[in-house]
Amino acid sequence: MPKKEELYKFNEQSFLRDGIKVYATRVSIEMIADKVAELPCTNLILTGVGGTQAELYAVKEIVELYSDIPVHLLNAAEALAKEDRRIKSDSLVLTASKSGDTPETIEICRYCGKKGASVVALVPDEESLLAKYSDYQIVSQEEGMENTYMRLYFFVLRYLFQKGYFPAYEKFADQMKYLHPEALRVKRLYDPIADRNAAAFWNEPYQIWVGGGILWGELTLLTMCVLEEMQWMRNRLVSSAEFFHGTLELVEPDVLVTLIKGIGPCRKLDERVERFLKGRTEKLVIVDLEELKFTGLSEEFQYILSPVIFSSVMEGRYCWNLEKYSGHDLSVRRYYRQFEY
Repeated sequence: MPKKEELYKFNEQSFLRDGIKVYATRVSIEMIADKVAELPCTNLILTGVGGTQAELYAVKEIVELYSDIPVHLLNAAEALAKEDRRIKSDSLVLTASKSGDTPETIEICRYCGKKGASVVALVPDEESLLAKYSDYQIVSQEEGMENTYMRLYFFVLRYLFQKGYFPAYEKFADQMKYLHPEALRVKRLYDPIADRNAAAFWNEPYQIWVGGGILWGELTLLTMCVLEEMQWMRNRLVSSAEFFHGTLELVEPDVLVTLIKGIGPCRKLDERVERFLKGRTEKLVIVDLEELKFTGLSEEFQYILSPVIFSSVMEGRYCWNLEKYSGHDLSVRRYYRQFEY
């Protein structure tokens, strides 16, 4: 039997071990969700900056999908500047920081504490600065968005369950033990396509990305944190809903456009953009998440899992292949965290 070709800069066994390790935190996360569900709460505040704010977008969509709990996704820096009045003593705040010391995140947690709000934070360790300024800590150390999403989903969906929403929580959470094997399968399935597209388009002077719905946060994270910050690639991100109000005039035969066709209610908006783009650009890349579903998990969960699917194939494979062809290491920065600004 031929040996499987290894994915570039990806350790399959380590990835699967991380999945087992993160799944094992389910009970401890559920205990936090159960505890905060008993607190008086008039709204949920999701806050952060950069990639954190982007990854919390899916959480906002899920809360709005399954409940009528008021939920606000706030940029931490703007909320501080405006002294956002939506942050109150009976707010429940969810935030995160990979480093544990993101200045805006630390300051918003301090502000929330002064307001009397309860803060739940994903932290790299219990000794981090963010841990100090939060009331409840979910330790999240492993690399990979699959791990972050598993923890976020355990928390928010358990919280909704305890509030009388999302009765399918136990079924969903039980199936999360299969998340990493499914993600690995999809990574392998998409990697040849990611490799081909990266080889063809790594040196494009400009590109447009289109998508939306529950995927908007992931699209923001990809185009801002990876393409711009890590690869210095100029791009324009626009939602499928807004594409026909400006950006369509930038489409020319030699302009690269990548369209993400999602799963769920906003897919029809993506399909409208697709119909327009065909024949108007010779550089059209379509990533159809219907073809990349986590088929080992129930169909009813595919929509809320679609940000994880997107992250698995785009950040998990396309971006590493871009690095391979551009020769630009994803860890190299000119300015970010290089000095005070």
